[in-house]
Amino acid sequence: MATPIRCLAVDDHSVVRKGLSLLFEDSDELELVGVASNGEEAIEAAKRLQPDIVLMDVRLPGIDGISAVKRIHEVAPNVQFVVFSAYGDKRLLTDAIAAGARGYVMKGAPPEDLTRAIRTVAAGKPFIDPALSPALLMAETGSSASTLTEREREIVQLLAEGLSTEVIANRIGLSVETVKADTKRVIGKLQADTRTHAVAIALRQSLID
Repeated sequence: MATPIRCLAVDDHSVVRKGLSLLFEDSDELELVGVASNGEEAIEAAKRLQPDIVLMDVRLPGIDGISAVKRIHEVAPNVQFVVFSAYGDKRLLTDAIAAGARGYVMKGAPPEDLTRAIRTVAAGKPFIDPALSPALLMAETGSSASTLTEREREIVQLLAEGLSTEVIANRIGLSVETVKADTKRVIGKLQADTRTHAVAIALRQSLID
């Protein structure tokens, strides 16, 4: 049997934590190694337990979920994150991705979507709740996303990895000015507001890994 995916669940509502515990009990693929009710507890637990996945609520008392993701990256750099939230607005989604989350699932999603998100992110791939409206991401099927060039896809992939314009330019052998121009063109093609929003759209449309 394959080793279960070790997960830490973070939510300030006890009923949600209990529900997640029951969900994990029914799975041979997932193991709940700990729970936390706020950002401070989450950071300490992630440092101590070093889980594979942190399932993170966004609205938490004290340190919020997005800030906790950033802090956990510092103490447990190999951890991957799935945001589990009741809120599906564009700002939260883009902020979560910018912080380092690779998955985003709505709390109203079927349990199988949540477990699929955990498996997908643990395998190194992104997962964004299919229930999130394409209009939310401004990524309609008829958008010009399909016209991204190979270099533009490479740049948005590197942006998704959190690299700066200067590092990207050095990595692919272009000038900083060229990378800036290409990034601006990508944002326009994806009908995005910012670089982070462009990354969110690219992940949702599976344009990047």
